[in-house]
Amino acid sequence: MLVIKNYVTYLSVVLLLFAASCKDKNEVATAATFSGNESKTWKATKETTATGDKDKITGAEENQEMQFFKNGSFSMRSSTQNVSGKWTYDPMAKNLSLQFVGSTMTENFQVLSISDDEMKLQAGDGSQMNLEAQ
Repeated sequence: MLVIKNYVTYLSVVLLLFAASCKDKNEVATAATFSGNESKTWKATKETTATGDKDKITGAEENQEMQFFKNGSFSMRSSTQNVSGKWTYDPMAKNLSLQFVGSTMTENFQVLSISDDEMKLQAGDGSQMNLEAQ
């Protein structure tokens, strides 16, 4: 009887640890995770193609940054251009939408993971980008 009790205790601990390790970091992600209290700036750190191959970030891309503002606007800046627009995040669908000023096109990204300092997005074509908060 003692062996069964020890086995049940051991199994319970293993299941508890497994459940804790599988917890989704994105479970409580909100719009504030993107923008912080007022604004937050993100830079790309890694890109992969739709087939999963590493896509080298060029020197120009390393200088690009995206800033999300609490009011729902965003700005993308590089050394040669600046674009802006409105952003929305649907936490249930884990979808980030970017609507550029002067354009009818909307860019949609699946948010694969996000924390206060890292984000991983997947574009419609399957390519992925890792970003780091600055």
